[in-house]
Amino acid sequence: MERTVAFLLIRVALVAGLVFYLYRDARSRDYTPLMWAFMPVIILFTPGLGGAIIAALLLFVIYILSRPKGELAACPHCKKKIHTILAFCPFCRQSVKKECLHCHDIVEWEAERCPHCGSTNLTKS
Repeated sequence: MERTVAFLLIRVALVAGLVFYLYRDARSRDYTPLMWAFMPVIILFTPGLGGAIIAALLLFVIYILSRPKGELAACPHCKKKIHTILAFCPFCRQSVKKECLHCHDIVEWEAERCPHCGSTNLTKS
């Protein structure tokens, strides 16, 4: 009886840790966070503790291989980590890039000049 309670607690801790990590990382990359947060629930239905650990590792590897690659940077508004390719923060919904009003290309938030055409006519911060 004590053994099954311990296995259940280990399984629940494993699921909770995966849910927390997958949701947070997927949200910062704007990569369907709710889907990835619900995926670890399958671990609760796998037989045995060994099966649960294998399922957790398999799910983690699948996520790492399929998520959008690239670096995370702080949002200039809410300071949460977001993927650098995003134009809007998935947390605060604010713009994290500027637009060059001359060539209409996307420019980094900190830029004073457009790296493509050299114009200083950028959208306001």
